[in-house]
Amino acid sequence: MNIVRTVSTMIFPLITFPYTSRVLGPEGIGKVSFAASFVGYFILLASIGIPMYGIREIARVRNDKKKLIELTQELFVMQFITSVIVSLIFIAVVFLNGKLSDEKTLFFIVSLSIILTSLGMEWFYQGLEQYSYITTRSIIFSTISTIAIFIFIHNKEDYIISAAITVFASLGSSVLNFYNARKTLFAKRTETWDFKRHIKPLGMVYLMNFIISIYIQLDMVMLGFMSTAKNVGYYAAGLKLNRTLLALVTSLGVVLLPRLSYFIANDMNDEFNRMLKKSFEVIWIFCLPIVGGMMLLSDEIIMLFAGKQYLPASICVIITSPIILFIGLTNIFGIQILYPMGKDKEVVFAVAVGAILSLILNLSLIPHFTYVGAAIATLCSELVVLIVMFFLIAKEYRMLMPFKTILKYLFATLVLMLVIFVIKMEIGLFWLRLLIIVPVGSLFYFGSLLIMKESLVVEFITIVKKRLKYV
Repeated sequence: MNIVRTVSTMIFPLITFPYTSRVLGPEGIGKVSFAASFVGYFILLASIGIPMYGIREIARVRNDKKKLIELTQELFVMQFITSVIVSLIFIAVVFLNGKLSDEKTLFFIVSLSIILTSLGMEWFYQGLEQYSYITTRSIIFSTISTIAIFIFIHNKEDYIISAAITVFASLGSSVLNFYNARKTLFAKRTETWDFKRHIKPLGMVYLMNFIISIYIQLDMVMLGFMSTAKNVGYYAAGLKLNRTLLALVTSLGVVLLPRLSYFIANDMNDEFNRMLKKSFEVIWIFCLPIVGGMMLLSDEIIMLFAGKQYLPASICVIITSPIILFIGLTNIFGIQILYPMGKDKEVVFAVAVGAILSLILNLSLIPHFTYVGAAIATLCSELVVLIVMFFLIAKEYRMLMPFKTILKYLFATLVLMLVIFVIKMEIGLFWLRLLIIVPVGSLFYFGSLLIMKESLVVEFITIVKKRLKYV
């Protein structure tokens, strides 16, 4: 269900972005992207680490109604109070900074997300693994916002309306989440409030999330301050499909975090290891062909999803495409192994190394290479975080990495890239190339794996056969 939700969050932007990028232009897209990235730091500040901490802790006490109520109430109150304080700080920052105050309407609209995130309590539903509800709600509000974009956005001056529509989707989801959780939030307590017990673990999670955000959002924010809105627009276009696909990759970690935390809490080591092995295989089997395809089809991707005026951004697609695989593996090492085991310090160390490198590289490269420099900084930072995390867990989990299977994925990816190259040579129209490459490339990729009897593909086909036979 979470994959369905994530795919829907991929599809809707892929429907709307080709339209908004052409209507708003690089400058309008740049302004909205910069505002969203800048506000993202304040959302992180307001969350104080609760989104990730809440998932793990809710999963651990979900079978104890009394503890579940107490935990949910305490975490909600803490996040809501900090959200109000941070919102006031944000307003002051906008008025005091000249560059921000020029677009204060845009920034104030986007800043509503700070309060809405606390009301949304997404961690509560993810900890309880209520993905059917999360998916249905997400699809409904995404559909409404998509329709609104085509109705209300018609020219370059409508970039503020574009931001407002995005905030509206968050508003609807947050209000509905708050309403559905009301019985838990307003249930009668028998124990005294104990906020102190959360401070230490939250501090470590918050530090980890804050450092992660430095090298995830720092590129866009620094580019916005050090360069022009147009360059931010190019960079945003270059990363749009990349980050949309990343949502699918990281959704696996979000889903497995409560389950893996449950396995650890109940000493279910065999189940823990089995799920991790499967997780590694899923990341490799999907990420490798995506990376190879994006590198060869960068121009086509930009032409389709952004338009000819964004073609300079195709180099960003090529440079940053490997981070889909890097982040996929980092997500397993950090969110699925180290964090459920309570090894928060190791995760913080790894992301701190990446954050420091990101800051240094962005400061060095953006003044000279603008959006290309930001892309290089992002790639290097993610690679370093992956390497550090690999060495942190290599001794204990070396056998979980399916090296023999990875060779099969690499060979199948080379077959896919050869197919893409041949089709590009034979067909001139870029949209027709994409139309043919996706089904034909997929057929050759998974067909190659089936010939090599790759276990995941064979298992999937076996399940499908059983379902068809049952039907």
